[in-house]
Formats: sequence, structure tokens, C-alpha cells
Amino acid sequence: MTGSFFSGIDFWATDTPSGAAARPGGGQGFAMSSAEMRAMLKKAVDQRETLVQQIRAADHLFQATPPAEEPVSQAAVNGPNGINESGAYYKGHLQYQFSYLTELIRRLQQALGITEAADQQAADSTKTIKGSLE
Repeated sequence: MTGSFFSGIDFWATDTPSGAAARPGGGQGFAMSSAEMRAMLKKAVDQRETLVQQIRAADHLFQATPPAEEPVSQAAVNGPNGINESGAYYKGHLQYQFSYLTELIRRLQQALGITEAADQQAADSTKTIKGSLE
């Protein structure tokens, strides 16, 4: 995927309600409290998990075989606007939504100071502490 869904848009986590005048000056973006942002992050992660299940199920929607070896059946399944083309389009749409949510999640985590490196460091520290207690 080239570009970003949120190109030129920033996210700011603040400790004030999103309606307050605590937004940084200049630039486009969203400002909301950390609690609001964490709630949005959870919803986005949950929705992305639902999309994963839908994408897996959509694999079967574009692999239909015509019921007979005759032109009408072939066209209904493999032709323009046929079953397989519609199924592939639907799966592509789900993948587009998945990409959008992935970028949204990344931006929200970035605004909240949540990074994969920090998560990995915390996991490594936990393993080290657990190992020293055993």
C-alpha cells in the first residue's frame, strides 16, 4: 500500500476532554483524552479482529466452480459481475478496511506512547524477573 490513510493528520492524547481547548496549534488532527483514545484503540483492535475472521471466510467467496460446463453457468460464476468477481471485490474491500484500522491503531498507539519496542522490552524484563525468582 502506498501512502497513508492519515497523511498529514496527527493524533494527540491529552488529559482533558476532547471538547476542551487543549489542542496544539497548527496542523490537522484529533485531540482527545487518554481515556477516550484508549477506548477508541480497543474498539479498533476488536474491529480488526472481526475483519480477520471475515477475510478468512471470504476466501471461499471467489473460488466457486460453475455447476455445469455450459456458457450461462460459466458466465454466472466466472464472468463480469459473476460470483467469483464479486467475492474477490468483497475480500478486497475487507482488506482495505483492515489496512485502514491497522494504520489507525498504529497512530493511536503512537499518540499514547505505546510501541512494539516498549512492549518487547517489557516482555523481556518480565522473563528476566521471572527467571531470577525461580
